[in-house]
Amino acid sequence: MQNSQLKAGEKQEYIHCYLCGKDTYKTIITSHARIASASTSFTSSDEKSNNIFKLVECNNCGLHYINPRPAKQHMGYYYSEGYYAHNPVKKKKQKERKHFTEKWKNKKNNVRELVRIYYYNYPCNTGEDRKSLSSYKKILLWFFYLTYRSRLDVIPFTGEGKLLDIGCGNGRYLSTMRKLGWRTSGVEKSPKASRYAREELHLDVNTGDLLDYKYHDKSFDAVTMWHSLEHLYEPFQTLKEIGRMLNNDGLLVVAVPNIDSFVAKVFKTYWYGLQLPIHLIAFTPDSITKMLKSAGFDVQKIYYDRRGSTLRLSLLNLKDGKYRFLSRLSSFKGAIKMLNFILAKFGSCDIIVIHSRKKTSYDV
Repeated sequence: MQNSQLKAGEKQEYIHCYLCGKDTYKTIITSHARIASASTSFTSSDEKSNNIFKLVECNNCGLHYINPRPAKQHMGYYYSEGYYAHNPVKKKKQKERKHFTEKWKNKKNNVRELVRIYYYNYPCNTGEDRKSLSSYKKILLWFFYLTYRSRLDVIPFTGEGKLLDIGCGNGRYLSTMRKLGWRTSGVEKSPKASRYAREELHLDVNTGDLLDYKYHDKSFDAVTMWHSLEHLYEPFQTLKEIGRMLNNDGLLVVAVPNIDSFVAKVFKTYWYGLQLPIHLIAFTPDSITKMLKSAGFDVQKIYYDRRGSTLRLSLLNLKDGKYRFLSRLSSFKGAIKMLNFILAKFGSCDIIVIHSRKKTSYDV
């Protein structure tokens, strides 16, 4: 259990480091609370209140975390009604397409399916043999594979394996993976979002925290955490529990904001990935690797997600400040994509996705 000091009636608590348990640190960033909303800029910052939070760095292990943090029973205040992960899945309007456009779309979807089949081991539904592919389609297949690799939410298929998504929100990701052949389950703290996933998308989703449920040992082939680990009050204990639930050599995929990135260093308190205080921890590639290894995982690879960069959203956060003229740069989407591509090549994207495997000698 995390060490904390909370007096009766107080809304914040002082804690020891989540990773090493030490209580010596230095302050890195001081900021008013940012109330997270949809995938736009922050809806507001509590600048007229006393809700000021400090992001500190542990002097012993280097982990960045909020100290003091909001007491667990008060955290709900900082999630707005429009928080993107809790909203219903928006249905796309069907547009009338010209014959050429529709034909190209069908071909593109066909090639994407082939990429999943031949590079990610997904079941074949096209009835095509790779050896019988035309040279034209082989080139397309290779090209789409190079671009498709940036879709870091596509994980290797394990043959109708069981997948658990922690912090699954409205269930959109689970719904997609179910269509691709996975047997899916989820855990989500928001009653509204989890109810939507169960009733509207007919998914197996529990409401609450993973530690509230006792899944069977070795009951999952893969566990995913898309931007949920940084929200947890007990991240290390959660990772240990995941290790118990995963099959031997099971895959854990974790996506978190990277505070050691170019965008985070430039924008500081305006960095969209900061989101104090709902992001209780700000990871770096080094600190997330340390936590995963300590919890019993072998880190295989760290990917830099150029598609999920928050650069545009960080620019939008400047619209009400003294640098508001820079917020206009958010409309240059092509230039932002190019910069994200360059940052990914240099390992400095502000979103990282870590693939790790459960150690074969894992001890609970």
